[in-house]
Amino acid sequence: MLGSIQVHRGPVPIDPGPGKQRAVLAVLALHVGHAVSIDALLGAVWDGTQPASARQLVHTYVARLRRLLEPDLPPRGRTNIISSGPGGYRLLTGRELVDVTRFELLYRRAQQFSSADEPQRTFELLGEAMRLWRDPELTELSALLHASDTLDLLRRTWSEAALDYVRAGLDVRQAPAVLPVARRLAATEPMNETAQALYMVALEQTGRRAAAVRHFDDIRVMLKAELGVGPGSQLSDAYRAVLAGDEPAAGPAGAVSAPAEQIRPPWRGRGPGLGQLIYRERDLDAVMCLLAGQRLLTVTGPPGCGKSALALHAAACLRDNLPGGVVVLDCADLGPTARLDRRLSMLLGAEPATGAPSRLIGEQQMLIVFDDAELVMDGCAEVVDDVVRACPNVSVVVTSREPLGVPYETVWRLRPLRLSRDDEACWEAEPPAVQLFARRAAQVRPGLRLGADEVRTVETLCEQLDHLPLAVELAAECLATDTLDELSRRLDDPLRELRPPRRGQPLHHRSLQAALLRSLGCLDQQERWCLRRLGELPLRFRAEQAEALWRSSPHGPVDGRLMLRRLADKSLLFVHHDLAGPVYGKLRLVHRVAVGLGTAEHRFGEHAVAVR
Repeated sequence: MLGSIQVHRGPVPIDPGPGKQRAVLAVLALHVGHAVSIDALLGAVWDGTQPASARQLVHTYVARLRRLLEPDLPPRGRTNIISSGPGGYRLLTGRELVDVTRFELLYRRAQQFSSADEPQRTFELLGEAMRLWRDPELTELSALLHASDTLDLLRRTWSEAALDYVRAGLDVRQAPAVLPVARRLAATEPMNETAQALYMVALEQTGRRAAAVRHFDDIRVMLKAELGVGPGSQLSDAYRAVLAGDEPAAGPAGAVSAPAEQIRPPWRGRGPGLGQLIYRERDLDAVMCLLAGQRLLTVTGPPGCGKSALALHAAACLRDNLPGGVVVLDCADLGPTARLDRRLSMLLGAEPATGAPSRLIGEQQMLIVFDDAELVMDGCAEVVDDVVRACPNVSVVVTSREPLGVPYETVWRLRPLRLSRDDEACWEAEPPAVQLFARRAAQVRPGLRLGADEVRTVETLCEQLDHLPLAVELAAECLATDTLDELSRRLDDPLRELRPPRRGQPLHHRSLQAALLRSLGCLDQQERWCLRRLGELPLRFRAEQAEALWRSSPHGPVDGRLMLRRLADKSLLFVHHDLAGPVYGKLRLVHRVAVGLGTAEHRFGEHAVAVR
């Protein structure tokens, strides 16, 4: 409800109905778990202009909502979501499933960590809480309800949480991450001196000192005009701190530039992602936090886990804080001999024969994304090293199935959409992969509704597909022509069968077969042989089992532990530790490739050579 009102039954979005009916549901959700009297509902929905039939209308709206939320409920069956009693009606869903109460829970947890002097965890929890707010003005709720006190309290809580979030972000040097909230807070609370001071500090810490100075001048004029006073001590102290820094670089003589807020930094190359990231909030937070302190970040992970989507979303979030903008170099279809330096220079607007990209970038503050770089690792490492060393204000993100291997590289390993044990304990909605499936299926077949049995089938399907976003989306897109039962039968051979029509996507995003074969192109002959032999082992195995298989390699001696690390670095294995030592594992889809590697290379040899 912290934006336009949205309701989901499991993973499926549903329309909560006309305005008054939405208002009844909103009041119940604002008091989730507690009984709301009929009189309170009447006062919130109609205020003092109730029709004669208002009380009966409330009962009608509740009955309709019950049918929407529990369509399989038999007549006169006991409802599990909206109960009735002498005290009125009560919404029984978990508090984690209502964004208002989820926000309050996260805010309280953040305050506890703040009291325990754990600034990083405080910042992370506040960031998660703030992302729930899509509209701090609560425009739709304000139009539907007359519960002004409740909504005013919610707005004040947002302001308090926003102040704490910006403070926490500045304390842990995450100014780029909190700047959008600081800007919105400054606009929402024009007379709040603390909010204005924090916004100025956030601007200064992101290299926008001139904008901070202009903002102070605007606030000084506004205070004089509205209140007849000057800036207070807190705002003045922040202004003096801004001025104490280095002077901003001057532009060409006589040039007059528009305020930075009016000119959006450029975006060169493939555009940002269009869809919503599901269950990637922590990864997005982590990537943005790492980029605030690191110059080179490589996002690795198995094929189809969403590395590109995560990197492009992070770039879109950071764009407004980078005067030089974002550059995305798509490496998906490039061969090992491609001149990445020339392609980057062209994206930067120079002729192909121009010198090194670092000369074009100079002192500009920008973010460069090298996307899908696993087949051009040597060339990518060379260009990245030149740019990072020569351009002090540039950050670089590389997405690849393995790290670059340079000394100053930070690596973020992305996993499938499988819930961790900690998340399973508090996650009350459908699993993330099921939500992704439902969203994509509703796009290719509008109006599709998944019942309880269908959701269980989709859960099984997602498990067979390793909860990989690419695999789940490909499966959902097959529902344009197939039934769910027919789709389940396709999973007997998903590498060949899951290939719905796809345009505007890289080749390796059009089928699971292409995605997995691209991983084979990253392997040398010995690594391919070792992977094929791992097809003889179960999904989980010990290092000793692999070493026993690899004792007689046709490509020379195999250092078993080193080979396991190499395959894990290339995202074909994962490892965790128990009391007996490391346990290695394969995704089901990788296991299929390992089992049929010889057949696959024989059948698709031409493609395997092409990607290699």
